[in-house]
Amino acid sequence: MKTTILLVLTLIPFILNSCSNGGASQNKDSEYILVKKNGRIIKAYNAFRDFLNSDKSWASYKKILLDAYPEVKAVHKTQLNWGSIDSAKFPEEVTKYKKEDWEKYFSLYDDRKLNTLYDSVIELENKILKPVENKPVDLCLFLPYGSCFIITGPKVNTIYISLLIDTADVKKIMVHEYAHNLHSQRHTEEPFNLGREVVSEGIAVYLTTLTIKDIGIYRAIPFMPEASVRWCYDNEKAIRDSISKDLADTTFNGMKKYISDGSFATPPRGFVEKTAYFTGYRIIEACIRKGFSIDKICSMNSKDIIRESRYFE
Repeated sequence: MKTTILLVLTLIPFILNSCSNGGASQNKDSEYILVKKNGRIIKAYNAFRDFLNSDKSWASYKKILLDAYPEVKAVHKTQLNWGSIDSAKFPEEVTKYKKEDWEKYFSLYDDRKLNTLYDSVIELENKILKPVENKPVDLCLFLPYGSCFIITGPKVNTIYISLLIDTADVKKIMVHEYAHNLHSQRHTEEPFNLGREVVSEGIAVYLTTLTIKDIGIYRAIPFMPEASVRWCYDNEKAIRDSISKDLADTTFNGMKKYISDGSFATPPRGFVEKTAYFTGYRIIEACIRKGFSIDKICSMNSKDIIRESRYFE
């Protein structure tokens, strides 16, 4: 099996522009749906297992996954948008998948583990930052694609996590993406630019350090090794100077330079990947030290947060 994991956590403006959050899956009463008090856990990976037990035609893939689960269709669209799958080649690739290559993933979670993950993260994080709206939050776990992200919709916000991601990282990812959910409830939508994304990721990382006991910044950034965080501290001025020049960037280039990782990343020469997460955390940390509460910070626009932090001065 040859599968590329695209480790891009948010890229929210691109997701929102390219993906439609179908809200409620057509399989409301399916055994693959766990109904929660304020949302659902969608075990979409089981639908992929059903596909592997079918004739494995593209028609079956569309029927079993894309047509039956709007959540999987949303994942599929993000992968096309990011370029991690090829629209011409992917239909042929799925017909060649072998069940034995995927079997190990289907036993990673049982309902108890999934319920514990969902309930514990939301309970812990809500104590740090109380929700201000009652919009449902779904958790969709999927295959065969990689990546993790959140899509905010008019009726429901959905956190997406691939089963290709190491189970040791999943709680941290859930916390990170749920932090984006809590942040989105408080701030008014603003035009996309790199500065906005730096602040958004910084808030999610800072909330992760508050939510998970003893995690600290060195382990709080998903998919960023501790050695890379140490590099950021040692080279903070270079990072600050570089990002400051691109804060107003409205293209995908800034995302690839400072936010993306894996095959999607093109960091500046000599830089580690994902430096925007570190920079965003330092901006939020500076605001906290000036007496701003995390609740207040989440209600501010990114330009005001950056200005108040004085991080780039």
